[in-house]
Amino acid sequence: MYNIIQHSHSGIMWLVVVMLTVSVLISLFKLIKKDESATAYWRKFFSYTKWLMYIQALLGITLMFISPLVHYGEGFMKNEELRFYGMEHPLMMLIAIGLVSIGLFKSKKKATAVKRNKTIFIYYAIALVVMATMIPWATVMS
Repeated sequence: MYNIIQHSHSGIMWLVVVMLTVSVLISLFKLIKKDESATAYWRKFFSYTKWLMYIQALLGITLMFISPLVHYGEGFMKNEELRFYGMEHPLMMLIAIGLVSIGLFKSKKKATAVKRNKTIFIYYAIALVVMATMIPWATVMS
């Protein structure tokens, strides 16, 4: 069971990174062009990115309870690997998900499409940076 969830979490990670990167690039291009057309297609894409991140979070939270890499015992904070997988990685990923959710919510309140794209760009770009810094690349690439 652990292997299935761990491989799903690792596989969906690539999809999340790609979709978040595309979201950032699309919102940046629309912002640069000062595109006033509000397309429902990109709005849905931004929303699907958020929901895929939610699914990824559920898999990650499940892994926190069954993973051999997470031990909340004595010396937890002194061990760099245990601290990363048990605290730093989950916390920062939840912050990234929160940024995406807040960005999408705030963009709905904006009056113009340019302001909506700017809001989405800022929040999604910060979330992408947070995610990229907290992905265990050495483990993922091996």
